Amino acid sequence: MKKRTAKDFIALYSSEAEEKLVLIESGISASRSYMDSYWEAQTHALAMADARTGQVISGRCYLSWPLTDKEREAGDYSKQFAKGKVYRIKARDWKGTVLSEPRWYVTEVLEEGVPCPALEELWAEYTKPVVLEDEVLGTLTLDREMSYFNGTCQWMKKDVRFSLDVDVEKQASWTRTRTVMKKLLADQEVWDKSLRTLAAQKLTTLANEWLADNDQTDRNPKKDPITEEEFARRILLTEFTVSPGGSFTAWYEDDDMFWGHVITVEGTLKKGPLRADMQG
Repeated sequence: MKKRTAKDFIALYSSEAEEKLVLIESGISASRSYMDSYWEAQTHALAMADARTGQVISGRCYLSWPLTDKEREAGDYSKQFAKGKVYRIKARDWKGTVLSEPRWYVTEVLEEGVPCPALEELWAEYTKPVVLEDEVLGTLTLDREMSYFNGTCQWMKKDVRFSLDVDVEKQASWTRTRTVMKKLLADQEVWDKSLRTLAAQKLTTLANEWLADNDQTDRNPKKDPITEEEFARRILLTEFTVSPGGSFTAWYEDDDMFWGHVITVEGTLKKGPLRADMQG
């Protein structure tokens, strides 16, 4: 099957470039599919405005342009746009059917830091802190860039951080992640035991291997090995990350059993703890 070239990319867009104003929402990344012989740089604009009138004509849209291997390796493409700034660009509209958001091929950046009251007002509104007050979880603060609500809860009488992974534009996902975290909290004694038990079952042997390599201790892993009960007791829960689908990850400090590495236990509400790992 023939690989697609940058010319194939360009052919997906209209032949005429239009001048637009764009308010950049995010950083720039680059990717290439297995069918492409070129790299594609991409970013998102929070909104697009008419270059002549400054009137907003589109909400969130996808901006991209092809890169050569040399351009990608040089990395200058990542400085093309800066988050929160308004640019005047030339761009070609996507010819296909767009299901989620408009797509534009950026052919030229004409001006940076263009005054546009309508877009500036949108950015001011967009960057306002979003704070939720939940009767169980307390105060939740939205990190827009990471698409997480962050908060702190009491877990087994200790403060534990949690992050709720959400789709910022879909408030139903806000509700679903909060529900997952509340269910974990409501049955925390059972969850705490099962999470620690799985971590101990999967990682105690590895902890003793690390103990054998540790020349800073006199403890002999053969005569006095770390037991599963000890392992489960020593790890310290610091954070939960939760997804709308019901999956979650519990993050633990290792009490130096892995010389300061992090231990994670992944699971779901329906299936319970599923995987445990030591993060290198």
